[in-house]
Order: sequence, then structure tokens, then C-alpha cells
Amino acid sequence: MDRTFAGKYIKDLVEKAIKFGFEDAEACFMSSSSMEINVLNGEVSSYENSTMQGVGFRGKKNGQMGGSFTSDLNDNAVDFILRNAMENCEVLDDEDEEFIYCDPENSHLESIQLSGSYDKNTYDKFSMVGLKLEKDILALSDDIKAVDYLSISCGTGPSISVNSKGLYTYKDSDYITIMAEARAEKDGVVKTGGYYWFGKDIDDFDEKKFLNTLKKRVLGKLGASSVASGEYKIIFDSEAFVSLFDTFISNFSSYTMQKGLSLLAGKEGQTIASDLFTIREEPMYENALIKFPFDSEGVLTKSKALIDKGVFVKAFYNLKTAHKAGTESTGNGFKGAFSAPVGISATNLIVEPGDKDFDQLCAWVQDGLYITDLNGLHAGVNKISGDFSLFCEGYLIKDGKIARPVEQITVADNFYEVLKKIIATGSDTISVPEGKGEYFCPSVVISKMNISGDVKEREE
Repeated sequence: MDRTFAGKYIKDLVEKAIKFGFEDAEACFMSSSSMEINVLNGEVSSYENSTMQGVGFRGKKNGQMGGSFTSDLNDNAVDFILRNAMENCEVLDDEDEEFIYCDPENSHLESIQLSGSYDKNTYDKFSMVGLKLEKDILALSDDIKAVDYLSISCGTGPSISVNSKGLYTYKDSDYITIMAEARAEKDGVVKTGGYYWFGKDIDDFDEKKFLNTLKKRVLGKLGASSVASGEYKIIFDSEAFVSLFDTFISNFSSYTMQKGLSLLAGKEGQTIASDLFTIREEPMYENALIKFPFDSEGVLTKSKALIDKGVFVKAFYNLKTAHKAGTESTGNGFKGAFSAPVGISATNLIVEPGDKDFDQLCAWVQDGLYITDLNGLHAGVNKISGDFSLFCEGYLIKDGKIARPVEQITVADNFYEVLKKIIATGSDTISVPEGKGEYFCPSVVISKMNISGDVKEREE
């Protein structure tokens, strides 16, 4: 369905919705095209090329917002959408009002972030890159026995939204991801490690850099052993810290707070972290793969601090939660794919870096642990209390340098306490895709954390 026809279809749907009896209405057309290949044992083991499209609808009646979705875009589908949404309005009993919104000064919003390189993403191109990458990974070392997973995928797709208040939005973007996981074996010990690349142009893929990082992640684990239980200074690898922080990101949502599921409720303006820690949201960050000039409700996004030198500045709000709190939306009202309701999501989050590179951080810490992997983030976490107990891997830091790999240890602490124990951030910022956008995060140093390791090593 081309842009003009899709726009007319949903515009007509909104107009019919008002005649049908809705007080306000919104319709959104979404399309998603994707391609993926998987490589295994020198062959393309699977290939998928798919396109999905559909129309989501929201209509307001008697203070209730009913929704409906269809992928069958014909005249009969219009009646189905409207009837289904109206029935939803009749049975819903939500005390918190939802809104259809339009800023008259920003009623026509467009965000076109197409690379112009998407046509390069062909089966032949992906196959060539994938098969060569698998071969080159296996050639890194005799200890690397297999590439258990290698995937190259891409996607693109526009979304158009129209509502009865006069809002029109259009968004389109594209992306490519490459992911690989290799397995190494030495002296009967098996270790795995993975890496990823994401971008917009397949020709920007730097295989040499990818291989160097993957090699360290896999072979660096060989020879790992536990450490004695006790308190350690911790350097969190960027990805490990992001995985921990993102596990608790919903606690910064006003929706979670209003439902009584976040200990941060009522703490806006209060100190909740070390004064050395600042994290801000930059929806239009120049280094981000995808930028977010407006959210799914048509609210313009803006740069803002989430935590500023330890102070929790403001939660994330959409129109619904902002109205309930008597404040303004922060531009964080986002839908998921197709029929999902408007939720709350962060976009591009930036942890303010420090002035020490990784080697300097190690020299400053002197003795401690460098944690690179956290496991069990779904099972070993209490998102409400902040308590966690997680298996982890990494490296021992001794006399200011990386000494050896570490495994079979557990780190236990509380998320809110960890924020207070941050004593430094590095200058080694990397981009980590997570959630709606990306984290731009350096290594993060924690003053002390409890590690459960090997009792025998403690006795020795």
C-alpha cells in the first residue's frame, strides 16, 4: 500500500468513526518489511523475507478509549474496526482518561530516516558477507570449534497516523543487524561468546573490528575460575551496566509509579544516586542510529535529564499519566508494533562519561572485578524492591591490571543502592541497542558489591 493510499484510507476511517459516534478517533497504518539469513556450517541454513501491514484504531466514547486492529485492508474491514472498538468502549471501565492529541502549531510531523542504501540488502549480499564472516571467525584460532549462531537481518517500514484533532504523522527508517556467537574449547572446557553490529549500510560493516572483539569475548574466557567470596570494587562493562539498568528502567515510568509498583514514586527532585552519576535522554542524539523527534501521540520529544548528578529529575510521562499527575507529557508515549496500546518508553539514553579510559580505571581501582556478563536478569531480580542476585562472569583486576578470567560467581545487591555506590564512569563510551533506542554508556565503577565465589579460594 503506497503512502498516498494509506494516508487516505486512515483519514477516511477517522471521518467515518466520528459519524459512527466516537467523540475522538485516531487511525494508524503500519508496514514492516524484513529480511534475514542464518548461516551454519558453511551454508545459508535459513532465509526469510516478509512484509506485514495493518491498521490500528483508537476511538473515544463516554470517556473510554476502545481499540481495534486489522490486517485485512478492505471496505468491510472498516465496519469491523469501528464495531469492535465501540464494543470495547462499552465494556471498559478505566478511571484514568486517555486522550487524542494535536498541537495546532505542530499538526504535521514527519521523520524520514532512510539511508538510501537499503537496496543493497539482497540475499546474495548477505550470503556473501555471512559465509565469509563464519569462515573468518573459525580461522581466528584453533580453539574456536564452531560458530553456533550467525544472523544478518534488515528491516524498514513506514507508519502513518491521522486523528480527528487534525494531527498527521509520518515515520520511516531502516536498519541492519549482524549477530554471531562462537564456541571455543580447550582442555575439555567449553566457552561461548557473541558480538553484534548494527547500522544502516552493509558496506559500513567493519569485519576486522568485529572479529577482534569477538575473539576477545570468546577466547578471553578460557582458563576462567572462581574467586573468594567477599566485597569487591567492581568495574561494570558498558553492556553489563546497561543490561542491569535497563532491567529496572520501568521503575522510572510514571505508569509504574501510579500503579504502586515503583519505589521511585514521589521521589522526583530527590537524590537517588551518586552525585557522580548523570543519565539523560537525547531523542535526537546525533550519534544515534534512529532519532525520535516526536512520540506516538504526536507530542514533540525533548532533551532531558533522568538523573542529574544523583538527583532524580522527572519520570517518563505519556498524555494519560501526565493528566493524572497534573503535569505535561515528556514525549515518551510510544506504541509497540501494530495493535499495541500507547505505553511509556525511553529513547536514546546517555550516561555522562568520565575522564579515565579503561586502563586508567583499572589502575585506579587496583584490585577488584571487571564484570562483563550478567545472567538470570529475568529470574534473579525483584523489580519492585530492586534486589537482585545474578550469576556473572568477568575478569579479576589485580595490581591495577586485568589478571585472569573469572566465572562461577554470583553478585548480589540492590539496584537503588548500586546507583548510590557509583564512584566513577569511564571515557570508553559505546553504543548498546536496547528497548526503543540505544544506550550510550561507558564503564561504570561501583565502590563495593558482595560476590559469592569459591569457599576453597577464600580458605587459601
